Amino acid sequence: MIAVVRALVRAEPGAARFELGRQPLWCGPDSGSGLAHSCDLSTGQPVVTGSYLAGGSGAQLLTAGGVDLGELIETQPWGPELRQAVHAAETELDWPVRVEFVIEHGRAHIVSTTRASLHGAALLRAVATRYERGRLTPGQAASLVEPVDVEHARSMAVPSLELPVAARGLGVSPGIASGTVVFSAAEAVAARAEGEQPVLVLTESRPADLPGLLAATAVVTERGGLTSHAAVVARGLGLPAVAALVDGVLDADAKTLHTTRGDTVRAGDLVTVDGRTGVIHLGGRKQSSTKRRAALELPGWLDDALSALPGITVRVNADTGADAAAGRALGAGGVGLCRIEHMFLGERHQVLQRVLMARPGPDMTEDLATLHTLLRTEITDVLAAMDGLPVTIRLLDPPRHEFLPDLTELSLTTEATGALADRDRLDITRRLHEHNPMLGVRGVRMGVLLPTLTAVQIKALAQATLALRRDGRDPRPELLVPMVSAPAELDFVRGILDDVCAHLGTSPAEAGISLGAMIETPRAALLARSIARRADSLSLGTNDLTALVWGLSRDDAEKYLLPAYQDMGLIAESPFARLDVEAVGTLARQVAEEARAVHPDITLGVCGEQAADAAAVRFFTEAGFDHISCAPPRVPLARLAAARAALARRAADVHPMEAGR
Repeated sequence: MIAVVRALVRAEPGAARFELGRQPLWCGPDSGSGLAHSCDLSTGQPVVTGSYLAGGSGAQLLTAGGVDLGELIETQPWGPELRQAVHAAETELDWPVRVEFVIEHGRAHIVSTTRASLHGAALLRAVATRYERGRLTPGQAASLVEPVDVEHARSMAVPSLELPVAARGLGVSPGIASGTVVFSAAEAVAARAEGEQPVLVLTESRPADLPGLLAATAVVTERGGLTSHAAVVARGLGLPAVAALVDGVLDADAKTLHTTRGDTVRAGDLVTVDGRTGVIHLGGRKQSSTKRRAALELPGWLDDALSALPGITVRVNADTGADAAAGRALGAGGVGLCRIEHMFLGERHQVLQRVLMARPGPDMTEDLATLHTLLRTEITDVLAAMDGLPVTIRLLDPPRHEFLPDLTELSLTTEATGALADRDRLDITRRLHEHNPMLGVRGVRMGVLLPTLTAVQIKALAQATLALRRDGRDPRPELLVPMVSAPAELDFVRGILDDVCAHLGTSPAEAGISLGAMIETPRAALLARSIARRADSLSLGTNDLTALVWGLSRDDAEKYLLPAYQDMGLIAESPFARLDVEAVGTLARQVAEEARAVHPDITLGVCGEQAADAAAVRFFTEAGFDHISCAPPRVPLARLAAARAALARRAADVHPMEAGR
């Protein structure tokens, strides 16, 4: 009441206006209370909706509910009067409205009128209408819409799944799909060929399983986490995926999944996978369409609005020309991460396996030549798709063991066959075996131990770049060195880059190939100043940096440890799901400050699972990074988050005291 009185006597221009009116304290037979909206709150369609309680007060309406106003308003004598009042209120506020009203002796009386709180499709429609009529600027339109509204509006409405739960795990790629269970990549490929919708269930996926992932309609892995192989590939493909099962045990030999609820899921059973909640349901509805879930797209008006706004550049993670083209169509400003190892998925992994296990000689030379030809073709496609935009090509990064034979399987095979070739492969695999490969020979370390492998990758990149230039194209490659811990490692790779270019009759500068380092070890972050002196760009790898800062296994922690910590209140959320601003963020800010101090023009990027989250986008914008990179389906939402972050930062610069409240 005090606020009302103050508003009534306030003389400032633009102050809120209040009017005092009479409201019935009770309602007789011809009276009642109601709540009306000027649009459908689900779709935004302009129609009067709400509820009405005859003979009841507003408080009773809220507690007991009422009848549907949409149908009642057409039959009551006070209907036209109320409809006119609702429309007038929307015109006055220039926004869909929420109207509280009472009916007294057959007449409608407005109690209060406020702007309706809209979300999802309804919000997008309201903003679009006003933007297209010129009543909102691009900045105002973007500031009214949050990424979650776009995601909810554009995703297919999924009815409540009234299906029994078979198992739960970690949702690592959103979406819902039903299909028949298969327990191997080969079975998934065969099922797809027969017109089925296979749900691929594995202990964990490996590069050789790519054909099965491509054929699947959904993926479930007993192990893994948000950054596991299956999770990364599934998000790139737009597949629903669940990992790190907490109440399911896979028996791969028997081709069954046993759950703690006593259920047994067998090959051919119909299940539904919810990749957002991490739940596998028994049963479902077979899908007739064989089309993969389409990548999220922004409404045209919002896409146009964002193109006129500033913001940190959003690049796409793309390992093929098709991925790059898809990202570009969604508004990506380049490729922030092209992973060479993803060019060796499926059957191709055998080529890389032979190189890693070969002894110097003709066989190794032949395998390196095959690898070079394959890489040159794939890199050419990516550069061509992003012609005129930057493309970050990362040297081989994953631990070596991912491309080696399984030691246990190979041991059993050798024992059964006794073949000399199998014994030789087993000896090599044992020699290369590591107890903790994620902290072993991976990234630049593998390239240092096998420099010919590094040279072949760089040669393929250089030749692809030069060939496109001769064709009049504008490739802009950025070579990225992963898992750097010592500045000298970057010097080592630069030496190989110089030598390769010299043999091709050019130089890195003439070829337009820049060299960057990935900051994903704490030591690299602490030595950012020294590394920046040697680099043209730095890319913060949040996945591994988070794992090493926390001392956690990326694939194991999210199954039991982190959920238990969340349940006990020790942490609010998984650091692999949401950027750990307190620790990882502190290192990120330090990296940016140290790098800029010695190399003001250095390009600073971010790639990793948390990078595209709206809060992370705001953080990296404020920290001064130039771009973030994410999977194709997340590019539109990241672009929106980037524009909103830039607008918020600009508002804070103009009104610093108000922004800090």
